[in-house]
Amino acid sequence: MAIEAVDHHGTTVQTPAEAAYAARPRLLALREDLRRAAARWYSSRWQEPPLFFFDPKRQAELLAARGPASPWADLEARIAAALPELLRSVAVRHLARALDLPAAARPLAGHCPAARRLAELLAVPDDEVFLLLDPRCRIGIRWLVRGAADVGQLIARWAEDVTPDVQLYTPAVLQADGTLPVGFRGCRWWLWPTQPLAAIPRRHGQRVVLVGPAEIPTATEFSPRFPELMVEYTELARLSPVQVADELNRLGGRTLPPTAPLPDATPIPEHSRMAA
Repeated sequence: MAIEAVDHHGTTVQTPAEAAYAARPRLLALREDLRRAAARWYSSRWQEPPLFFFDPKRQAELLAARGPASPWADLEARIAAALPELLRSVAVRHLARALDLPAAARPLAGHCPAARRLAELLAVPDDEVFLLLDPRCRIGIRWLVRGAADVGQLIARWAEDVTPDVQLYTPAVLQADGTLPVGFRGCRWWLWPTQPLAAIPRRHGQRVVLVGPAEIPTATEFSPRFPELMVEYTELARLSPVQVADELNRLGGRTLPPTAPLPDATPIPEHSRMAA
């Protein structure tokens, strides 16, 4: 028996499971369309059109007869028809991933703009766990994230919930003493606001991000890749300094204290301590 939901107006609406089930035949058909298009595109090494003339005049007549239509026009129309329900429902996106639509779209992403947008949408890490660690302040938050596509959205959420003007890093930036590099020495591991969240590596079943002070002004204007997606952050845990140190130990394979070392602290000479 189908499960029905009723909104406050008394109108019957689909549950997420029903929406995904209803979309399944369309997603399967789209997957086969993508596979056929990729097979046709890669069937020829030189990517020549099905028919062409060496004579420039006749070739120009052929192109004029074909009109300005894109070779991907039919496929783009089918992708465009599928995008609204994919943007609207996370359950439909999960089903599309289970049906291997990302693998079907990726071979065409470099040639067909609509296929690239579809592949980017299905790469959004829905319902994944993100662990953000600030080694300097020993702050850590574990979020379950849905609908966020870009690093800039994660930066904005941290700024709203914890502190503004931060720079996000991949875990590889962590130094031997559990600190972050000072200045631009860590720019190799910066995560830029326009990067997709899918670029953040997974560690131990979660995507791990290190947080430090911003070395350059944080962008005040940022346009999400998919503004239509509803973004949700569910806080799973707020870590204590000891727990943050434990997570940093797992990343670096070393034993770190619960309090962060002061990178610019000058050691006090022994005779000065004795005099004091």
